Amino acid sequence: MANICSTNYVIEGEKKELDALYETMKKLQESEASVEYATELGLLVEALGKDPNEVMCRGGWTELERKDDTLRMTFETAWTPCYEVTNLLKTTYPSLRIYYKAVEPGCEVYLKNDAEGTYFPGAEEDGCPFQLMTEEQEQLQARIIHGILNGSVEVKVTKQ
Repeated sequence: MANICSTNYVIEGEKKELDALYETMKKLQESEASVEYATELGLLVEALGKDPNEVMCRGGWTELERKDDTLRMTFETAWTPCYEVTNLLKTTYPSLRIYYKAVEPGCEVYLKNDAEGTYFPGAEEDGCPFQLMTEEQEQLQARIIHGILNGSVEVKVTKQ
């Protein structure tokens, strides 16, 4: 079982694109395919026209809320934020700007991309500093996870 990464998202963008994404996600939440506690990200990937087997989308979302000029939600995913899903959202809805704060306490992973601190001003969680992520770092992390999952990257664990 993977460690759970809880990522809070705040999404800005054009009203029509925010509304379209919100309506898509809301319909999926209300569908019978949704599980009781979260809606699977694979359903969203499929609704956006991609094959969930080709997009790393292990996890689900909760707490979907359309608030002011933003869309807010929480993803619960394996190990890290779900970069491929958020990249798909940005491709589908080009006006979107996606800010996040991710916590995976099992491996002490604390990440955010809100450099200005507009939505996530806190620099620490339980005494642990957040690493500020760039798009390049996000892409690298996604490639590493793909490599681990398909066996092309070897992981060595050493005892200290």
